[in-house]
Amino acid sequence: MWAAVLLAGAVANAAPPGAESGVQSTLNEESPDVFLAKATLQQYLSRVVRKDWEAARRLTHPKALGVISQWANRDAELKTFRFIGTRQVSPGAVLIEVGEDSYRPEEEGMSVDDPAVYLLFRSRGGFLVADKKAGVELSDVSDQAVRVGYPGYVDQQVQAQARRESALFDGRHR
Repeated sequence: MWAAVLLAGAVANAAPPGAESGVQSTLNEESPDVFLAKATLQQYLSRVVRKDWEAARRLTHPKALGVISQWANRDAELKTFRFIGTRQVSPGAVLIEVGEDSYRPEEEGMSVDDPAVYLLFRSRGGFLVADKKAGVELSDVSDQAVRVGYPGYVDQQVQAQARRESALFDGRHR
């Protein structure tokens, strides 16, 4: 009897088909890796805007620390940014396209919505910024180029876990 009452109450209080809560809708739209990578890039770029270089460095992948100076356009100061799109390349590897507004002192003006794609990899327990492709859009960067061009950027633990999960979903483990 109680089961019937509870079932009837759940059906009566259920949202109509297609109507989801904002949180559930967000969870359905992006994977946890994409969500965490976006949060990391938000922190990273906010620190760059504030010129807090030490904090930005802590969010930078260790393999990228040697080349980070090449990313910086010394003729431009990042002022604002907006996320345009994301794509998960593989477990632990995410691409994020950003539109960047920068002040250019030599021109005494702003450049608006300059495209850039950031590559983030899961490492050391979280996501870290590994590269920036300035002047390109998400569609310009292939998954294969990321897999081949950044060997060892994703922690081995993440790769092993992804293989285990894939095997479970493929029915190879019983």
